[in-house]
Amino acid sequence: MEGGTRLSSLARHLLLGFVGVVVLYLVQTQNYLLFHSIVELFSITVAFAVFTVVWSARDELGNQFFAILGVGYLFVGGVDLLHTLAYKGMGVFPEAGADLPTQLWIFARYLESATLVGAGALGVVSKSEHPPLREWSDGFISALVGGYATVVALGLGSMFVFDLFPRAYVAGQGLTDFKILSEYIIIGLLTSSLFLLRQQRDRFESPVYKLLAAAIVLGAVSELAFTAYIDVYGISNAVGHFLKFGSFYLVYLSVVKTGITEPQKTLYRELARREDEARKFEQAVEHSGHAVVITDRAGTIQYVNPAYEAMTGYTEDELLDENPRILKSDEHEDAFYEEMWATVLAGNVWESEIVDERKNGEQFVVNQTIAPITDDGGEIEHFVGVHKDISERKKQEQELLQRYELLFDSIRDAIVVADTDRRITNANSEFTSLFGYDLSDVAGKSVKVLYEDDAEFEQMGRAIGDHADERRFSQTIGYEKKSGQVFPGETTVFYLRDADDDVVGVISLIRDVSERENRIQQLQILDRTLRHNLRNDMNIIQGYADVIQHTGSGGATENAQEIIDASDRIIENVSKQREVTNLLSEPQPRKSVDLSTVVEAVVSNIREQYPDGDVSLTAPDECTVRTLPSISRAVEELIENALVHTDRPNPGVDVTVKCGEETIEIRVADDGPGIPEMERDVLRKDQEIGPLYHGSGIGLWLVNLVVQQSDGVLTFEENDPRGSVVTIRLPTN
Repeated sequence: MEGGTRLSSLARHLLLGFVGVVVLYLVQTQNYLLFHSIVELFSITVAFAVFTVVWSARDELGNQFFAILGVGYLFVGGVDLLHTLAYKGMGVFPEAGADLPTQLWIFARYLESATLVGAGALGVVSKSEHPPLREWSDGFISALVGGYATVVALGLGSMFVFDLFPRAYVAGQGLTDFKILSEYIIIGLLTSSLFLLRQQRDRFESPVYKLLAAAIVLGAVSELAFTAYIDVYGISNAVGHFLKFGSFYLVYLSVVKTGITEPQKTLYRELARREDEARKFEQAVEHSGHAVVITDRAGTIQYVNPAYEAMTGYTEDELLDENPRILKSDEHEDAFYEEMWATVLAGNVWESEIVDERKNGEQFVVNQTIAPITDDGGEIEHFVGVHKDISERKKQEQELLQRYELLFDSIRDAIVVADTDRRITNANSEFTSLFGYDLSDVAGKSVKVLYEDDAEFEQMGRAIGDHADERRFSQTIGYEKKSGQVFPGETTVFYLRDADDDVVGVISLIRDVSERENRIQQLQILDRTLRHNLRNDMNIIQGYADVIQHTGSGGATENAQEIIDASDRIIENVSKQREVTNLLSEPQPRKSVDLSTVVEAVVSNIREQYPDGDVSLTAPDECTVRTLPSISRAVEELIENALVHTDRPNPGVDVTVKCGEETIEIRVADDGPGIPEMERDVLRKDQEIGPLYHGSGIGLWLVNLVVQQSDGVLTFEENDPRGSVVTIRLPTN
């Protein structure tokens, strides 16, 4: 609708211009001098009107093109006025002839085309900056007017005083070469100005841009017409003036008329854009979820949005002309507010959490950002504050902190928190119980005070550096209590990381494993003693039994063989006991293994050792899991146990490997007499080891230990129709 109305208005004015051309044509046929005077006076009036409109709007002008155009057209109109007065037949300069008005014409057109080029060039250069004219200094504007005045004064002086301006018209011959060449130069300048205008077309309303472009085109065509006349009253001269009339009429429509009736589309276009942005900003602030307040430099409140009213409990009327200190609580020292004011008065942004007080006396916590608003000279005029109520978040943080502290102090292991320099920053109550130090005794000190000696301290330091790419690691290290007592501590170290994943500290969970270490030491001593003494004694027994077997006869030979077999079993159990001891005292690290390959190798070896047994295997091509390398020994023990403890001449054992998404199973099913119930109950811890326990299955103990250290489960079932099914279940991850 608006576009249609605008088009209709433009059409009416173009029709009016056409009527004017028709009237001028009729006048021209009757009196050429009157025709010339009307056209020139119209163009002079338009030029002066352009200056008047632009000069009146100079304080808020947003387009440099119009600024240059306005000042330039003031002088173009002045020179055109002299041209009109000097024209043949006007009688103002009777002795000058036709050359003077032609010289003035050329000078005026040079001035006009140079103005359009200069305005276009300046507009292109500053296209991205949009500075209003008032941001130019008064000195620059004065220099611009002075520059034009100097050029015009020199030009007029060269014509009226010094007679230096080149001849433009010779009576009886017509136009000089200078005049014709100048017209083409002026056409070139106008064409350049049209190109420059196009480069910044987005800074003009579309109708204004089109009218200006058309005015320049008509001006260029007008100059072309003025290259061919001989008689100043001739048809070519007349055509040129008709085109000039059209060109200045279009300038009138684009600058004067639009500048008066719709200034926001020409002179104040940038101002209108800024006002529109301001309205949008105000609407955004009004509907923002953040509380916004604006004060003057002294801190007097001048604006609050609805969110600020809702947050504080005060109405806008109660807040305006007040100071934000109306919300001040007693939670901050004066130094806090002094630092805030010093920051914002220095032109910097202040951001902090602050505790304020609502109208009803309730305290609340806000995250506040205060920024200065400066004028064009950089002086602070206002401050804007953006506040976000974080009371609920702070409450949740406090609750989480309390839970953390409760958990921190409830953990039964000693916890020590240290920074990257290994200085103690925090510790729990169990730390005090274990080491004998209060946190106040060691806070800020090096953790070195907790270690048995420098070597242990340095060893842990190297470990912390070596495992920095991991989430955690564990290591047993020597510590020293406040009393001087040393003890082994199983230590799990976690890394504290910031938002950028950089290590900012470590948390150490320390458990006193003195009793465990003592039991392991006792177990190792017992292992060495049994292994040494039993092997030696069994070797002696086997030696005597071997002699009896080779020298004796009858029942003695058979008894000797029984002695040898029994001693072999004892030595084998001692070896298994050795494996159990090693697993207990030196836990193995888990590794990725292909269970299908491992079990296949075990079955292959068993078939060679027990050719009378029927051992079958069902397994996938590949089944990878992280477990102890000794898992192969556990599988071997289960199969061997089924073949050895059988009551059949050709025992059968079925081995199956199943690879699931969450668990992996190794199933060993036999057709023997089965595993005694007491043996299974002890392994499942359903029954304690008492005086009546006579289990001989050290091998099953070994299997159970390997499975436990692999985070697996060992289960027993009855086979159908007879025998046992032992299953190892391991987690895939």
